[in-house]
Amino acid sequence: MALHLFSLSLFLLYSLFSLTTIANCSTSLHYHACHQHESRVLLQFKQSFMISEYASYDPLSHPKTTSWIPTTDCCSWHGIQCDELTGHVIVVDLRSIQLYGSLDANSSLFSLVHLQHLDLSDNDFNHSQIPSRIGEFSQLRYLNLAQYGENTFFGEVPPQLSHLRNLLFLDLRSYHEYIPPNPINKLQLKISSIRSLIQNATGLETLYLNFVTISSSIPDMLTNLTSLQKLALFRCGLYGEFPIEKFFKLKMLNVLGLSGNKLSLLPGISSSNETLPPIQELGLRSCNLHGEIPSWIMNLTNLAYLDLDYNNLQGQIPHSFFKLLNLEILSLNSNSFQGQIELDMFLKLKRLTWLDLSANKLTLLNEKVLIPI
Repeated sequence: MALHLFSLSLFLLYSLFSLTTIANCSTSLHYHACHQHESRVLLQFKQSFMISEYASYDPLSHPKTTSWIPTTDCCSWHGIQCDELTGHVIVVDLRSIQLYGSLDANSSLFSLVHLQHLDLSDNDFNHSQIPSRIGEFSQLRYLNLAQYGENTFFGEVPPQLSHLRNLLFLDLRSYHEYIPPNPINKLQLKISSIRSLIQNATGLETLYLNFVTISSSIPDMLTNLTSLQKLALFRCGLYGEFPIEKFFKLKMLNVLGLSGNKLSLLPGISSSNETLPPIQELGLRSCNLHGEIPSWIMNLTNLAYLDLDYNNLQGQIPHSFFKLLNLEILSLNSNSFQGQIELDMFLKLKRLTWLDLSANKLTLLNEKVLIPI
C-alpha cells in the first residue's frame, strides 16, 4: 500500500512538472508582431517631421527613423520596443534623432495608448507647446522632453501632465548641457499643476525641471514623494525659506539641485542621531546665501559634487569640511571666504579632481608659504 501511494505521488509530481514546463515553453514561444495600426501611426509621425542635422545638439545624433520601413515589423525599428506578449508599442525612444517640426494635439503619437516610455529629448519642436493630450498616456512611467539649448518647447506645461499617475521619471529641462550667458526660461509650470502631479504620481523617483519657471516658494508637498532620488530645480524662480530638514526625510534622495533661485536655508538637523539621505550631488550656486557654510553640509558624507559658487558666504572654511572624503568636485568660487587654509587639508580629499576657490579672500598655506587666492 505504501509503495502504491509513493508511486502515485511520483506520478502526480511528474505530471505537474510536465504541465508547468509546457506552459513555460508556450509562453516563451508566444510572440506578437507589431500591430498594423500602430505601425501606420509611427509612419505618420515620421512623415510629420523633417530631418535636420541642426535640430539636435548631441554630436552623435543621427536619424533613427531611417530604419522605419513599412514592409518590416515596427517592433524591430530603431527606438521602438514592443510588449513581447501583446505586440503593442510600449517604448518610443527618439532622443537626439534630428527631428524638426511642431508637436500638436493632432499628432498620431497620441494613438499609442500603451506607451510606458517616451523620450523626445534633444530635438527641435519649433517652440511648440506641450500638447494637453500628453496626459492620455495613462501607462507612462518615463517621460523625457528635455532639450539641450534654445530648441525647447514653449509656454505653459499643461496641467493634464498630472494625470500620469504611474510616472517614475519626468525631465522637462532646457539647456541640458551648455548653459549660455543669458538663458531664457521658455516653459512655465503652475504651482497648482505641481501639487496635482505630486498628489497623483506618488512613485516619482526623478524630477528634473531646470529652467522651467515656477515662481513660487518650494512646495513642502515634495517631501511626500518618499521614493524621490533626484530633484533638480535649477533657476525656476523659486524664492523664500527652504526647509532643508523636511527634505532630509527623503531617505533615497541622492541629487538635489537648487542653483539659481533666491533661497534662504533653514537649519538642517535637529538631532545628531538623525539619518541623512545619501546625497551625492548638491547644487546651491547663485542662491543668494549669506553667512557661513551651513553646518549640515558637513554631515553629508556621501557628497561627491558640491557647488556653492556666486553666493555671499563668509567666514573661514571649517576643518570639518575635509571629512567629506568622497568629494570629487568642490566649487566655492565668488564668495567672501577669508583666512588661511592649508593645502595639505585638501590633499586629504583623495578623490578630488576639481577645486575652485577663486574670487575669495583666502590665503593658501603651503609649507609656510602664503599663496593669496
